[in-house]
Amino acid sequence: MEIVTFISGKGGVGKSTLTCNVAVGLSARGKRVLVIDLDPQNIQRLHLGMDPEEIAGLAREGINDDAVFDSPFGVRFIPFGRLQDGELVEFEQQLRLHPDWVKNGIANLDPGAYDFVLIDTPPGATTYLQQALHAAHRALVVLLADAASFATVARILALVATHTRNNEAFIEQHIVLNQMPLRSKLSHQVRKSLIEHYGSMVVPVSVRRDPGVPQALAFERPVLQYEPTCPASQAIQALADWLIDSSEAS
Repeated sequence: MEIVTFISGKGGVGKSTLTCNVAVGLSARGKRVLVIDLDPQNIQRLHLGMDPEEIAGLAREGINDDAVFDSPFGVRFIPFGRLQDGELVEFEQQLRLHPDWVKNGIANLDPGAYDFVLIDTPPGATTYLQQALHAAHRALVVLLADAASFATVARILALVATHTRNNEAFIEQHIVLNQMPLRSKLSHQVRKSLIEHYGSMVVPVSVRRDPGVPQALAFERPVLQYEPTCPASQAIQALADWLIDSSEAS
């Protein structure tokens, strides 16, 4: 079982959407996939077809086999759950007191049930990021190909290094560009600069900006299900293949 956490230095980069769609891409390739939503926005429940009125999730039930929901898209998931403000503060305090809470929860899952566990996290330096990195084998840093995202790279990579220092199971971190414009000189310059600075850490697949992605979200479906042949779906399928190849090579 390989644990991959999706992280970002800032919001609005499409990280949660990418997490869901990569999970669907892995499932389409015969992999057994669990998505854990470690973001208080609790958005994966909408991506994965859960009743929007449902309040259950890991913040209430923990990470265990009984908390897992089945999606219509071949992916299983544990939503974050819906909490009141006071409950959220209390939950975050518990996470700070128990930095391996997520790691221990995953360890208690059925060990033969999943090939991949994908963890979605909120942007920036949070206790959720720390929890995810304590458990992860890999980290995918999701960026836009713009100057603002480029400026966050060094800081987020430093956070990854800090929070995986004592995680002997951690393999590597990578950078993946999302919502890449087809024709943008600046975006291609950013990608070139990333490769110059970080080399093979940059995933050789960039996910194109595509109107099919927000359309799919409006219909509460992954884009791989909504429009499987669009450019974004093709790139996400290639990203899923890259992730499988990387896992098998480790």
